[in-house]
Amino acid sequence: MSQQVSVLRNKKIFLSICTLVLMILGLGWASSSALNKSKAEKAKTQNVVDNQTETIDVSGNQILISPTQIQQADIQLQTLGQATREVQLALTLQGQAQWSPQSKVVLTSPVAGIIQQVLVQPLAEVGLHSPVLAIHSPDLIQIQNDILQIRAQLQLASQNLARERSLYAEGIIAEKRVQEAQNVAQRLNIDLSAKQRMLQFMGGGSSQGLNPVVYVKSPARGSVESLQISVGQYVETGAVLGQLVNSDLPLQLMLQVPLADSKYIQIGDLVKVEGCEISGLVQQISPALSGNTQSQNVLVQMQAKDNCLKVQQFVKANIQSHNPTTKTAWVIPSTALTLKDNKHFIFVKNQNGFVAIPVELVGANQQQSHVIGNTLKPGIQVAVRGVERLKAVWSGFGAEQAPSASSSTSVN
Repeated sequence: MSQQVSVLRNKKIFLSICTLVLMILGLGWASSSALNKSKAEKAKTQNVVDNQTETIDVSGNQILISPTQIQQADIQLQTLGQATREVQLALTLQGQAQWSPQSKVVLTSPVAGIIQQVLVQPLAEVGLHSPVLAIHSPDLIQIQNDILQIRAQLQLASQNLARERSLYAEGIIAEKRVQEAQNVAQRLNIDLSAKQRMLQFMGGGSSQGLNPVVYVKSPARGSVESLQISVGQYVETGAVLGQLVNSDLPLQLMLQVPLADSKYIQIGDLVKVEGCEISGLVQQISPALSGNTQSQNVLVQMQAKDNCLKVQQFVKANIQSHNPTTKTAWVIPSTALTLKDNKHFIFVKNQNGFVAIPVELVGANQQQSHVIGNTLKPGIQVAVRGVERLKAVWSGFGAEQAPSASSSTSVN
């Protein structure tokens, strides 16, 4: 009996020892798993932090960007070749077409009176001496009445002169009376001519009767640009009634040129409008700058009339300068240029990313541009695609959306 009890006690002790060993092993495994998990999470967090810190940074004109980010942003580069000299300047400017001063004719009232009828509407085409307005004028009646009275007096004076000459021929009267009669007739003739010229100036018709209506006629062929009166309105002599334009004359262009480019433009330079076959010449260059644009106005007189050009039309014009620049110019794609603060820049690749370099634009079209830069040299790489992306980051916009470089990929 005591032997069986001893065996049972030994079994219990053995089982207790086994249980204790298993518990120790279990605790050790759990601790190891937790430690490994903590290390993995810490490493993952560190990787995330490392990835987040690899963002595009901007310092002045320097844009810090990794090769991976350049690839992800699809930024393409082009290597500068040799510079060219004696580049013929061809500037592209924008502006509007307008009437020339020679095209405009002001319509004025020859008499004081009331607008009785408007015979044309704005934008209507009128011919030379075509009636535009009808004005009722009491002054016209007065002039016509004076003419009728002078004619009656002149008729009597002519009859008196004939009688005096007859009496003088018979020796009845002295020659002095003939001369006096001649003077009266001459004075009346002068007065009649003056009144008739006045009636003609006032636009009156026949002076045989009284007619208070005068028709204001077009002084030139063209179209009615505007009318500044209405029926029933009283107008003074010389009042402006409207404006006509001669649509057969060539138009002018008012172009805006940046201050940096204005030194390349001279009076007489040839100008061609995009989309038109006609050309013009630079007529005037404003000495003052306009507003906040810091640009100068350039007046261009077109040499011919063409239906491709309308008044108030926005146009692009190419100006060919007479004098080629003597500076060294570089040919780059026009897509490589960007504008900031009214200055042109290009993005040049360096070991840290890109640096924005100011350049002077001396000629441009849709495909390529000629630029001048003191720091440019053959072999440097210039961004020709993705330029707007770089400009946005450089200007402080879009840096947080810039593609981050992958920690597992490297591009040399």
